[in-house]
Amino acid sequence: MKQFAILSAAVAAAALAGCASTTPTVETTPGYAIYDIKAAPGVTHSQVAEAVKTSLQKNMSAVQITNAIPPSPLPEKAPRFQLVSPFKGSNLAALAAASGQNLQVPTCEGAIMTAQAGDSSMRKYGEATSFFACVMPYQGGWSLNVYTTFRKASGAFNAQTLAATLMKPLTGDSSQFIPRTINGMVEAVKATGATVTLVEAFPS
Repeated sequence: MKQFAILSAAVAAAALAGCASTTPTVETTPGYAIYDIKAAPGVTHSQVAEAVKTSLQKNMSAVQITNAIPPSPLPEKAPRFQLVSPFKGSNLAALAAASGQNLQVPTCEGAIMTAQAGDSSMRKYGEATSFFACVMPYQGGWSLNVYTTFRKASGAFNAQTLAATLMKPLTGDSSQFIPRTINGMVEAVKATGATVTLVEAFPS
């Protein structure tokens, strides 16, 4: 009965939204944002890192934090995250490439805090969001780097994804919450007294 109700809603949505593809499709979309943080007097490494962690805990389903000591000496320029392939040159990398998969992962050299977080609240509708965030100190302050991936399944995988696919032209998907989560991190850092400036972002 429940599946019938979902399919009925999907049919109604299709009538409103027009022609929508029901071909089973999985799509992964990356994005990133890089912020420069300038400290006010008294703002410490731990305060900045704690602000980022607390903000992610408020918005994500699960968070994993790795803390580290600052590099010595601190770099002169603000560092930036890099995408690396941990299996480069291996048979696993070749197999992944042949199947169209990208095994690049973000890394932050010299980070005092690295966070990996995910939101699985919309998984039954074929959507999942992951966040990688790091705080890297340098002589002028800190660099906050946030790398995101949004994965969505659409089409006729099951009744839930079909209904979600047909409703998306009207309601959108959960990727719209990614900017809100990033803004939450920025506001949390600003609350320490630090000044935060966007340096680079994709999509812009």
